[in-house]
Amino acid sequence: MKKKLVSILLGAAMVVAALGGCGSEPTTTPTEGTEAAETDTTEPEAEEDAAETEESADTETAEAADPADVTGEFTYWTYTDSANNLVNEFNKVYPNVNINLQVFGGDEYKTKILTALQSGTDVPDVFDLEEGYIYEFLDSELIADLSYINIDEIVKDFYGFQVAQMKDTSGAFKCLNFQSSPVAIWYLKDACEEWLGTSDPAEISAMLSDWDSIIAKGEEVYEASGGAVQLWPNLGEMPKVVAFSNDPLISADGKMTISEDWTNLIDAMRTMYDSTANAELGSWGSEWAAAWNEGKLLFRVMPCWDFFTDWEMNKGNVGVAAPFLASYEGATGICVYNNSEKKDVAGEFLKFVASDEFQKINLESYNQIPASKKVCDELAEGFSAEDFGGQNILATYSEICDKIADITPSKYTRPSINEFGKAAGEGVKAGQDNDTIIENFKSAIKDKYPEVVMD
Repeated sequence: MKKKLVSILLGAAMVVAALGGCGSEPTTTPTEGTEAAETDTTEPEAEEDAAETEESADTETAEAADPADVTGEFTYWTYTDSANNLVNEFNKVYPNVNINLQVFGGDEYKTKILTALQSGTDVPDVFDLEEGYIYEFLDSELIADLSYINIDEIVKDFYGFQVAQMKDTSGAFKCLNFQSSPVAIWYLKDACEEWLGTSDPAEISAMLSDWDSIIAKGEEVYEASGGAVQLWPNLGEMPKVVAFSNDPLISADGKMTISEDWTNLIDAMRTMYDSTANAELGSWGSEWAAAWNEGKLLFRVMPCWDFFTDWEMNKGNVGVAAPFLASYEGATGICVYNNSEKKDVAGEFLKFVASDEFQKINLESYNQIPASKKVCDELAEGFSAEDFGGQNILATYSEICDKIADITPSKYTRPSINEFGKAAGEGVKAGQDNDTIIENFKSAIKDKYPEVVMD
């Protein structure tokens, strides 16, 4: 545990140092916009060299009438095997672009990409960053502003929260998010029919209109089942529901404000803990998964990329309902290295991934919810998911995505939510009052982010 903590703190310190350097010094290779602005002060020899470099570049992407005419290569780093899907589909359309995809383990990946950016050595042309830490990177000048591929136009049909996620603190587009991960309430239809009297997602959502309603319904189920069935999994899944509906705990400029919505959440967690609605089964654990798959736990709060359903046992018996507040969990942002000589062909890759064509493929072939509202709503017409007993899950997920707040996160956003949930959960179980819980939360944040200003 100590080794893990040291690793996390070291990683955070490295990010601060790297991005601090990025912000204070210009990059060694200017962007296209910078080149244009500095043309008058460039020596003729340098201009000729730049022109020769452009002419000899191994990409031919300008206004290609046929994707097969686009040639080139670039290196792409990621932490997820699903990137193979993107590359394979891209190469079906762009067969003459060679992508050197390298997949690294999640634990080592953040440090590896950070070290490469710091040193400027062997930096990939394109790389993925995960939602939990991406905003530690996006303000760096080493990450390309995607305005060079006309990103505003490319994502104009995306959900508002997706567009907001792609920006740095200045409002510049620095990554592409290409799929959605809305949080929903997962349930088994037969279990809900037995204990709630319905398996209709809209009716289930209506039953769960706030924490008081959820707790009351859970106590009814517990009593009716003789204690054999419980409704809510644990305290930790409560912050997932409210994560992006409450005001951020820490602003982008490092000021902490704990609104009444967050203290109300502590109160709700305390009431839940003291009730029979709460199963207190650890999320993603074997007991938690088994209880849900057997119908002994009615609900799980999960994004659309669920890994815990026993489909052999429950194919056609699964449903998803919209929570009373809207949120998302997990996201992958694709970034382009600003000093890359392959930015043009990398841009073609990003444009393809954002296209309606790929958004549809990513759903139909890989079961990923589109980032594009236009595509999601179009495909939702008459959509029926066999694994979900014919439910139109796209309509449910689009309903959730429409309600997610258009908040541009900062490096503090997700970590502060996680730390608050941890402090609240542990504090409630220890019998602490709200003031003590909040002080413990502040202490954890001060350890991680000493620059944060607190009341």
